[in-house]
Amino acid sequence: MAVQDPNTFDEVKARLNEIVEAVSDDGLPLDDALALYEEAVALGLRASDLLESDLDAADERAAVSSELARERACLEGRPSADENGFGDRSEDERRDGAQPAEIGRAVDSQ
Repeated sequence: MAVQDPNTFDEVKARLNEIVEAVSDDGLPLDDALALYEEAVALGLRASDLLESDLDAADERAAVSSELARERACLEGRPSADENGFGDRSEDERRDGAQPAEIGRAVDSQ
């Protein structure tokens, strides 16, 4: 019995494990093995879709979090990371106090 359109990655994985166990049986008819193979391929695609949607959701949460941080900084009267120039600078550049323009001039002069 096949699980139709599992809703979680764990459900997909569990069904794939069941399929692996079933096809390991030497007495499994070829037609049944082929049907299980086709189901496994569909489950692999479903797992990919689930993982992609999780990544998209994480990207959306990160964007919202960044926007909230900018709004909070604005309400508190302090510049956000992008406004104070830290947004495009490395940790070493911030720690050393080098400004992005100074770094560019130093590289150009060499």
